Amino acid sequence: MSDYQLAEEDVEDYDPYAPTEEEEAQMEADMGEEMPQIEALPDEEDLNTVSAAELERARSAIRDSQVSADRLMNASRTLESLVFGVTRDEDSSISATEFEIIDAKSKLELHRLSGAKRSIKRAERNLKNLEKDIKELRKNIALLNRLIKDKTIQEAEIETLLRGLQSATGAAEGGEVAQAAFEVEHLIDGLVENERSSLNPFLFRKFWMGIDTRWPAGSEGGVLMIRLVNDGDRPIPEMRLEPPVPRGWVAEPKSIDLPAIRPGGFLPIRFNITPEERFSRDSMPLYRKLSIQTGYEMNHGDVNCVVRVHNRAMDDLNDILVVPWTPPGFNTASVPVIRRLAADEVGVIRMPLYIEMGEGGEF
Repeated sequence: MSDYQLAEEDVEDYDPYAPTEEEEAQMEADMGEEMPQIEALPDEEDLNTVSAAELERARSAIRDSQVSADRLMNASRTLESLVFGVTRDEDSSISATEFEIIDAKSKLELHRLSGAKRSIKRAERNLKNLEKDIKELRKNIALLNRLIKDKTIQEAEIETLLRGLQSATGAAEGGEVAQAAFEVEHLIDGLVENERSSLNPFLFRKFWMGIDTRWPAGSEGGVLMIRLVNDGDRPIPEMRLEPPVPRGWVAEPKSIDLPAIRPGGFLPIRFNITPEERFSRDSMPLYRKLSIQTGYEMNHGDVNCVVRVHNRAMDDLNDILVVPWTPPGFNTASVPVIRRLAADEVGVIRMPLYIEMGEGGEF
């Protein structure tokens, strides 16, 4: 037992944290000063009220954005409907063609055959120009609709788009289809000018792409080579590319992430390709006989395809069906057939690709 014994009352009164006399005097002096006011924290109900208000503001912004997008789509569809009705307007571009047809009819009645022939040729030329303008306008409307869906449109851009669509609609109502197409194209250029997001480059960029193959001796597989050249004045943003392999073939890797390509830049890409089924030793695969190189010229939705076919066999090849790869959203009007390709002969095929569009400029 310890030699130091404490009385029971001393134990009850002892407090090791009690202030000394000097500390008590200092505390009394401090109590005379004004204490700083501490702002009370909001209770849980106030916090919930603030969160609800922020949520309502977010919902309102989403509703406003949806209303703006609906306004743009409605204006675009109004313009699209005018395209289909442009030939039924008395003041439209077709009126010039009607005048030429009436003039040709009157000259035929007077037996002026040469004059009637010239009038008919002028009418045909007017019809071709009108058809070209309508196709261009429909293409531009489809591109604009895709931009409205894929791109985040700012409020300032929405007002500009609505004014531009109203101007294009007025031009279409007056029969100026070419002017309406130009108005919509100008709107598209303004939207994609500084856009760095991954918009479909085949629709909104200008570049060249070449596809070729190499077949090492003694191997069933080959090498698919793709060359990209940015011959436009705007950079091509980063994107993921899946190799354009034909049916029955497998590529490795399945896809590749491409870096941004500056204007004037060149990017070579290689994929290993193998057939899904092995070929018979008695038969020579067609790709050993026929060499095909394909080039694509992309210019803001206008795509021209050039196919070079080379017969590397010793015999003639007949009835060759050429089906080139088409970018997403595009198709060909027809598929060419080479009836005969002599040994070591080279054939070149040019074909435009068009955007697959439904009604209302959708694709």
